[in-house]
Amino acid sequence: MDPGELVRRTREEQRLTLAQLGKLTGYSAAQVSRYERGVCPLTDVTMLRRFADALGIPPQALGLAPLPDVRHGHVIGPTTGYPRLRIRRGAAQAVAGEPRAVCRRPRPPECRSCR
Repeated sequence: MDPGELVRRTREEQRLTLAQLGKLTGYSAAQVSRYERGVCPLTDVTMLRRFADALGIPPQALGLAPLPDVRHGHVIGPTTGYPRLRIRRGAAQAVAGEPRAVCRRPRPPECRSCR
């Protein structure tokens, strides 16, 4: 069975909408629909883990190896919390007490990021 088809059947069995599954996995309802229909292939390991964790599908059913319970001496659980990347602070977002970013290239006079 295709991974997208398995995701769709499991989602429908659990009576989840596309939007609800999207919220659990971090994708839009439209993108989840594209994955289920096979328009966009479900091939990325991280993506497959998100769907497996959100729907309670065994990782082996999606062609993944099971996660170990302990890694580097720490107990690990399901991958439900995905960290957000830290936003780089530029000149426009300078924090009090920190120096402002300096432009290293000549900028045109209408450049507002240097002011």
